[in-house]
Amino acid sequence: MSDEIGLTVVGAGVVGCAVARELAQAGEDVLVLERNPGVSQGENQSSRNSGVIHSGLYYDQATRPLKAAMCVQGNRLLHQFCAEHQVPALACGKLVVATRPEHHEILALYEQRARENGVPVELIDGERARQMEPQVACLEALHLPSAGVVDAAALVHRLYALASGHGAQFMAQTKLTAARPTPEGLELTITYRDGASDTFLSKRLINCAGLYADEVARLVDPGSPHVVDPTRSEAVKFYRSKRPELGLKSMNIYPTPSVIKTDHGTHFTVGVHLTPTLEPGPDGEPALGSEVTIGPLGHGCRHKEDYGGDYPPMDQFHSRVAPFFPGLRVEDLQPHQVGIQARLANSPDFVVEFSPAEPRCLNLAGIDSPGLTSSLALARRAKKMLLNA
Repeated sequence: MSDEIGLTVVGAGVVGCAVARELAQAGEDVLVLERNPGVSQGENQSSRNSGVIHSGLYYDQATRPLKAAMCVQGNRLLHQFCAEHQVPALACGKLVVATRPEHHEILALYEQRARENGVPVELIDGERARQMEPQVACLEALHLPSAGVVDAAALVHRLYALASGHGAQFMAQTKLTAARPTPEGLELTITYRDGASDTFLSKRLINCAGLYADEVARLVDPGSPHVVDPTRSEAVKFYRSKRPELGLKSMNIYPTPSVIKTDHGTHFTVGVHLTPTLEPGPDGEPALGSEVTIGPLGHGCRHKEDYGGDYPPMDQFHSRVAPFFPGLRVEDLQPHQVGIQARLANSPDFVVEFSPAEPRCLNLAGIDSPGLTSSLALARRAKKMLLNA
């Protein structure tokens, strides 16, 4: 490794790899540090999610303007990228369904929000929704054709491969443990799995550390206000092949949004939803897989790696989706995965800003949902901020 690096990216999840690709394609000298054993695996948020390509419905301009902009732009970029680079993805669309009359006003609010964000949307009646998804029961629904699903692990791997192909260097099992500003740049100390360490100079630091973005920010600026409030979420699954009559025809199915209150304030929730998965079709093109996932059940967790412990009872998942997917039985369900979101305690929006204490450090913090959808747009934004291009 050189004693001086141009740009050091911390975190090789989907956002870190997307940023590395953008910068390496621009001819920059890029090093990516990843604390996990596999660089392109997306061991944290990047693979432990539903794989939904969001349309941009949920994010209001007043409190989440960056999520609104990045999601809509990222949706378009992600569909294009997956088609161009053979990443498995389907533009299958989404239904957000209303099962009670009082849901109408909420759907109307989100329809207006979608239009404000430039998201294609249509309010349809229950009969039209059943034509799209025969097993769904609802009074009416929002149809969002730009939503989809993507193989998140394949996306991370392809971004990693493209970044590497343009010269970016990746170092796995390597943790950033210190960052000291100097007149020439940032003196960074890294620690390897065996406990050995190295120090080198980097002109810029790009913090894409996900769950650990607050810790990286504090290495540069101990007074950084950003605090990750890790939110654990579990998902279950059922197999379409075991009960074909239950299989989703093609779409993501979401309930009407609701509001939840936590120790850190009030947040919106998209609710427990049904998402199709992907597998190779007979012609090699992406096709619906045999699994359908249901989740997430979100709640606080003890620490940032709280993936173990007891799984919620299956009836908790069943009760959330039974009103709009009534044919499902509790015995159809089995555990799927546990994920932890890097939600910020002090901001409902993404944070993409230079550190006030050290302008050579760019922090991308609070990149929870819709971070996967927004990853390519966030990478372009980061490149523009760093290179003024």
